[in-house]
Amino acid sequence: MNSSAFLAKSFRWAALLALGLAASAPRSYGQTNPKLGENPILRDVFTADPAPLVYKDKVYLYVGHDEAKEGQMFNMNDWRCYSSSDMKNWTAHGSIMQVRDFKWATRDAWASQVVARNGKFYFYAAVQEGAPANAKAIGVAVSDSPTGPFVDARGSALISDKTTPGPNGWDDIDPTVFVDDDGTAWLAWGNPNCYLAKLKPNMTELDGPIQHIEVPNYTEGPWLHKRGGTYYLTYAAFAHQGMSEKLCYATAPRVTGPWTYQGILTEQAKNSYTIHAGVVEFRKQWYLFYHNATLTLPTGESGALGRRSVCAEYLYYNPDGTIQPITHTLAGLSVPPRKGPQPAPPKRPPAARATTAPPTASPGITLTENTQPRPAQWPGSPIFSTMPDPATLALDNLSFNYKQGVSNLGQTFEVKADCRLTRLDLFGGDGFGTDAKQPVALALYDLGPAADLAADAPTYSASTNLLGTDNGISYTPQAAGILQVDLAGDNQVVLKAGHRYALELQGAAKSAPLFWRVSRQDTYAGGSAYQNRQPVLLNDKRGYDFALAVYGVPLK
Repeated sequence: MNSSAFLAKSFRWAALLALGLAASAPRSYGQTNPKLGENPILRDVFTADPAPLVYKDKVYLYVGHDEAKEGQMFNMNDWRCYSSSDMKNWTAHGSIMQVRDFKWATRDAWASQVVARNGKFYFYAAVQEGAPANAKAIGVAVSDSPTGPFVDARGSALISDKTTPGPNGWDDIDPTVFVDDDGTAWLAWGNPNCYLAKLKPNMTELDGPIQHIEVPNYTEGPWLHKRGGTYYLTYAAFAHQGMSEKLCYATAPRVTGPWTYQGILTEQAKNSYTIHAGVVEFRKQWYLFYHNATLTLPTGESGALGRRSVCAEYLYYNPDGTIQPITHTLAGLSVPPRKGPQPAPPKRPPAARATTAPPTASPGITLTENTQPRPAQWPGSPIFSTMPDPATLALDNLSFNYKQGVSNLGQTFEVKADCRLTRLDLFGGDGFGTDAKQPVALALYDLGPAADLAADAPTYSASTNLLGTDNGISYTPQAAGILQVDLAGDNQVVLKAGHRYALELQGAAKSAPLFWRVSRQDTYAGGSAYQNRQPVLLNDKRGYDFALAVYGVPLK
């Protein structure tokens, strides 16, 4: 993961600086006479975004080369390759390709992967495309050898902003390529969307439409692999809540899904805001590659945000095909793997398992998860909405973890005619999911006649909660989509025309149990998004709106 564009254009970067993750790594971490296989496993330069390939009884490991100096975020200009026959001794093959070898690219040798096919080796990498796109793109290069040299196979981007049109200039990063048992090759990539497309046999063109993979908490860095009849998608997660990335994973009976979320695979990497997975089987043992920022070079230069180092751990499966949680260790592969055979792959993919209790709500409230992923429009006929196209306009996620932590998120709104409130739709999802220790309550306040209030008031005061006091909700992690809240009984309050209301989600600061997507523009003139009852500020500007639709029955 190298989402500098994403960080620079969202609130994440501010949170990152607050966490102080650009500080140097502890010099004591594995620096004194490291054992073979001890983490980090590569120590000649700073490396990131590992992508392993098993070919002819060797593991080839492709990495980005971090060259950031103090004050820089990422500075990456080439990709490197290492190989090993025992997973402990690594041979450095040097630079296999420079970013400018893609003549149409200008900078940023970001995450990559190599696959073997048809007697050749195909290299997929994320770069910055030049004018007029000036956005992230994915190129493909080819070589007759796993160690290169690689040359541009197309002379143009395989994936670009033209391929995935939208408002994000950083969508097209972090490619992973998976060749299935039947020879079909698949390409997955993206931030903050996970895209999937089939490749033609020539490996340099798409073969059919681009699809979405919908999984909870997805941020970037997908990796596809298969074991038995089960497909696995491992990915970097949670960066959109202003916290360091962790690895999550999902399983499916087919590469096209449906995908079942299986939860967190690893926690955040030491001293690194980012993490990037590579999974491979070598000599009947499975491995997870990732990066942290703990290495100190002999020159004394230490790890930081843009100076990461590749690590590896053993990976083990449960009898049902799920992966056992992985702890990052200093020992890494310097110790032997566990004795005894690993469980055989199940004949059928693992059944869906709930990572938290099923979605529940207090009496008078019915909660339905993800009724519509990536909504281009609100379902049905709302009497009011803050924006017409939530998926395109509501690009950022806010939670109770935002910056120093908030205890409520709110959106003010008005209705044009008196009505009885029946339903609320939020565009949100993701997050850890809630439980009894992480409650989320709904509150609705009548702020009074709108004529007496500024449209973008600097704050508002809470009064009587029109929904009462017992109105908590809990939900399981869901991919980004609509969270539908149906109201009954006393919760179907009357909304008055000419009054302004504030809908709040209330929770524990820093708990991040629920995300609510917010716009980057003032999409609704009659209200604003708030946190701790203060206007939401993104990039130091105000005038944003949460994605909200209100449904009701007009009063005669």
